[in-house]
Formats: sequence, C-alpha cells, structure tokens
Amino acid sequence: MSIRWIRNVMIDGEKSTLEVQLGSKSIGDKCYTRIGTDNESYFSNMGDNRDDILAQGVDILMQRLDGHKVKYPNGQDYDWQ
Repeated sequence: MSIRWIRNVMIDGEKSTLEVQLGSKSIGDKCYTRIGTDNESYFSNMGDNRDDILAQGVDILMQRLDGHKVKYPNGQDYDWQ
C-alpha cells in the first residue's frame, strides 16, 4: 500500500494537483513526484523518515514549478510549508 501526499492547486490559472508518493510497499521505496497528469518523476530518497521524504518531494515540486504561479483553488498563494 502506498502513501501519497496530494494537494489540489491552480498552476498559472489552471486546475492541477501536486503529488508525492512516499513508497509502494514500504516507506522510501518507489518515491515519486507528479504534477497534474504528467508522468511520475521518481527520486531516490535521502532518508527513511516520512517527514524527510515528504520534504524532499515537496522541494522537488517547488523547483519544477519555479517561475510558475501556484495558488490554492480559492486564489490565495500556495504555502509550500
């Protein structure tokens, strides 16, 4: 069973989702990030702690979306914390 962190957002005015998978069979295996319906972008986790893996995935998403306007569906700026 996988653990996923998913957030509904607006990217440059378009509805989308942000996703981080923390593992498929255990924490830390098969970790990936995904934006909307794009293909998964797998990454090697730098730790075995759920919070650390999630922080790493969110950081990857932040870097990929640098230069884009990311907001909550209500129009407020997205808080990456």
